Amino acid sequence: MLKRLNKPKYYPWFIFSVALVSYLFNIGGSSIYILDEAKNATCAAEMFTRGDLIVPTFNHELRTDKPPLHYFFMMLSYSIFGVNAFSARFFSAVFGALTILISFLFVRRFHSEKAGLWTVFILLASIHLNIQFHLAVPDPYLIFFFTASLFSFYGAVKEKRFIYLLMLYGSIGLGTLSKGPVAIGLPGLIFLLFLIFSKRFKWIEIKQLRPFLGAAIVLAIALPWYILVHVKTNGVWTDGFFFKHNLGRFSSEMEGHGGIFLITILFVLLGLFPFSAFIVQALKKAFANRKDDFTLLSLVAGLTIVVFFSISRTKLPNYTVPAYPFFAILLGLWLSQLNFNFAKPKASMLVLLIFGIILIPALYIGISFDPALAHLDSLAWYFLPIPLGFAVAYYWFSKKRLKLAIKLIGVSSLLGALSFISLVFPRIDQENPVAQSLHLLEGKEIRYFEKFNPSFSFYLQKEIEHLEYDQFTNFFDEYPDGVIISTKRKLEGVRLPDQVKVSFSARDIMERPTTVLLTRKN
Repeated sequence: MLKRLNKPKYYPWFIFSVALVSYLFNIGGSSIYILDEAKNATCAAEMFTRGDLIVPTFNHELRTDKPPLHYFFMMLSYSIFGVNAFSARFFSAVFGALTILISFLFVRRFHSEKAGLWTVFILLASIHLNIQFHLAVPDPYLIFFFTASLFSFYGAVKEKRFIYLLMLYGSIGLGTLSKGPVAIGLPGLIFLLFLIFSKRFKWIEIKQLRPFLGAAIVLAIALPWYILVHVKTNGVWTDGFFFKHNLGRFSSEMEGHGGIFLITILFVLLGLFPFSAFIVQALKKAFANRKDDFTLLSLVAGLTIVVFFSISRTKLPNYTVPAYPFFAILLGLWLSQLNFNFAKPKASMLVLLIFGIILIPALYIGISFDPALAHLDSLAWYFLPIPLGFAVAYYWFSKKRLKLAIKLIGVSSLLGALSFISLVFPRIDQENPVAQSLHLLEGKEIRYFEKFNPSFSFYLQKEIEHLEYDQFTNFFDEYPDGVIISTKRKLEGVRLPDQVKVSFSARDIMERPTTVLLTRKN
């Protein structure tokens, strides 16, 4: 069996299997708690219950944040596995594994198998990418279709095959159903820049890409749903999605997610860690080889994404994830062409060694500073594979075994990611206020005041109605065992009726609010 897998023709199957196992690993081991996950998973559950493929709702109110493709796949998963955390995340892992697979196939076809294997290794070692493909969010779908569209574009330019054009425009159409116009605008900008820098910006080249046919394919895939949701919601979804969640996020800071333009560079460096330690060498090599079309596309794609989201006023770590495959390709090209016997990236290796030395103490201190998690400071030790791996890697580097050292760096990072997903995060997740308080809500009439953690909706699987302050007394008169969910901040300055008490209070893990449950005094 091992001999078979060692044959090049079996590499795609082996790579897909390893990626899928990695991204499915313990995928249902933590609750649907993170805000975006909870809203997306709940929205899909409500659409699934209603049998509605058009109008997305959260807590039975219109949700305008995202297009529907990830909802569709979650609904399919719910129909197979039931409504649970595993189902909500299942296809995120599948599309993650497909992203790894097409990255290998693309690099192998247009450069070399060696560069493709290094690219895959770098992507699998990314802790952030591993986490991203473990979440019930639309980003894994966008990442796949965005990556596929750029790979298909390059194939169409180089080989002039019609199948690549179908893949190109099909990917853009499905990407548009994944996250909206960014799946058209950003690839389009990258295509334009590549054609200009490669001196192909000529009508004969553009004509061969059949842009009018492409537009028709994209519209045929994406437009029907956008029209249907516009009609069914009287234009409310269209206004909310395009003006608030697209133009609004780009032109103004939303939900406190802002920062200086350099923060997007930091997101990429952390997201591609540990191999981002070698990014300077890889970029330097890429600039030197920028006349090579394959290198140029990866360079243009990675840098364009970073610059684009640097300009955006709202900045989130997941925004720049579509750049990861292209920076991984540049790193893979550098490693595949590196003379390991003479290369001496001492500065990069020292950075990794220092990071490994300070990782456990930094995590220990960081967890200790959070009052809600201070008793879990020992979880820092579960990241031990990373510093140990980096230390051993530096030892072999000092013995002039750079190739072995780099492999150890990647493996230790992957082990660290799996440790986080299987041991650390599930334990932290147990501390979240929803998991701690769900038993207090069983069989109770529930309302919310001003705001509530969206995870409650996913697990209660019913509408939580809003309650005004002046209705508190009447609510508890009618439902003596009822519960009102709110947050500490929303209750500041509110004088609770004499018969009402705070029966539960806990700060939301990894979020700002403190969840509060109000009940009637005995």
